[in-house]
Amino acid sequence: MPKAVLPVPTVTENGAIVGRPRKQPPPDAALKIHELAAEGRPIVGIASKLGTTREVLNRWMKESPDLKDAFDAGREAERHELHQILLRDARDGEKPNINAMFLLKARHGYREGDPGEQPSRVNITFNIPAALSREEYLKTVVKDG
Repeated sequence: MPKAVLPVPTVTENGAIVGRPRKQPPPDAALKIHELAAEGRPIVGIASKLGTTREVLNRWMKESPDLKDAFDAGREAERHELHQILLRDARDGEKPNINAMFLLKARHGYREGDPGEQPSRVNITFNIPAALSREEYLKTVVKDG
């Protein structure tokens, strides 16, 4: 089990410093997270821009729901923008923007012909034996008394 992280470093009797402060998010973290998520950056990219690691950023978002909300809102802003591109093209009668469709599928879980939406089908398999020769058939049908 990992040792608890002390809120502030402590000096021992020997003069050694024990513990380190837990890294905290910057004051404008929610705004930065929202902007970076809206640009389509992944968690690792957002963490890098904030000068931290993916694990620390995930901990910040777990401990501070407003940071998680900022991330979700940023992702939704990107999804909405891409969706609006497709709607605009559909209304104008243009070919759909393939790039927007790809990003919606890759980043936001859009699917075409999702098997979950299709009704389930029942498959029945009949195993029929091979045909008998005339002699074998007659042996089974006509029994000698």
